[in-house]
Amino acid sequence: MWSFLMIVNICAPGTTGAASRWFLRIHPPSRSAEKTESEYGSPPKSVQLEQYPTGNFMRAELFRNVSGVHKPLLAYMIPGHYHLKLTNDHMQTAINAFSIFINGNMDDILRLPAKYVLNSARTIAMMTIAQEKLAATWTVVKNGKPNNEISYATLEAYRPLFKYVNGREIGRLNLSDSRILKFIGTHPDLTRHQVGVIASNYIKLNLQWTDPKYLNQMNNLLCGVPMLHMRKLPPHTFLQLSHQVFYHIQACDPIQRRFYLKMMTRTQTLGRAFSWSARDVARLGLLLAEVSENELTAIKPQAMAGITPQVMLEIPAKNLKHISESQIRYIDQKSLNIMAKKLKAYQDLIGTNHAKYSHQKRLTLSVFTLFLHRISLYPSFM
Repeated sequence: MWSFLMIVNICAPGTTGAASRWFLRIHPPSRSAEKTESEYGSPPKSVQLEQYPTGNFMRAELFRNVSGVHKPLLAYMIPGHYHLKLTNDHMQTAINAFSIFINGNMDDILRLPAKYVLNSARTIAMMTIAQEKLAATWTVVKNGKPNNEISYATLEAYRPLFKYVNGREIGRLNLSDSRILKFIGTHPDLTRHQVGVIASNYIKLNLQWTDPKYLNQMNNLLCGVPMLHMRKLPPHTFLQLSHQVFYHIQACDPIQRRFYLKMMTRTQTLGRAFSWSARDVARLGLLLAEVSENELTAIKPQAMAGITPQVMLEIPAKNLKHISESQIRYIDQKSLNIMAKKLKAYQDLIGTNHAKYSHQKRLTLSVFTLFLHRISLYPSFM
């Protein structure tokens, strides 16, 4: 019948509509073709695809009885639908997760298993990944829990990625737990803003924070306490600070370090540099980086034994070059090696700058000589 309609359409184009209506009167549409959308069910607005990137799919090669590791082929996968499948092949699982971090979006990151993030926090921190994706792993680890219910064990496992957590989120943790407070205070990668927010919350939470017992637990959080508050503390409070406090003040700027150095070197505390013992030098910690070259040379040779390698890394090289030979005898070998490397780099830098200055000076003299020569040849040039 359709062949007949095609012949009619070719021979008499104007009669196609009539022929079609005549054919539909003879053969009405079947009832099965009249099913409505309600009978089939409305299609979903977005089809949820569960895709599991895996690099060992369709691969079975072995090397020394160990299967190979491959990056997943993500050309036919859609970002926003990745899921990580945990397997006994830990290396391949890590590669799959790395592909999700690189090629996935924030929804994919939030679907990662919390167990994997905690077990692989150190590996994830070593990857070159966008910071917002690393910060999203905190939401994965929380897993819907309030911040004050996060345990110390969870924080310890999450330590390599903890620096990406917002300061306000950290401030909502259970700061009344001394282990959590010490964990935050000894974390070396927190910024000044983060410790400022945390210290502000802790001061409101604990009205007795000025006691040496709590100051020794705060450590790096002292960098977030306003200097106006610390100035009001009596001298004996600073004398009761433990040995490790000033080794953790990584977030303090030079102004704050000089302030704490002034508080620790008052007459009622440790006094001037020439009266320090090796124990006093060790207690100052990173504050020694703010000691002037004159005070550094005034330290007794026996007291130089209190300088640790961590402190030696922070002392400026321009101050180290003034240390006397008698003082060097009491510095331990590892600190001496660090000192030698810093002085060599400093001398090389000075030599390079001197060479650049000498070259620039010779070039300036040459140009000036050429200018005077032209003036002598062409007096009208002026």
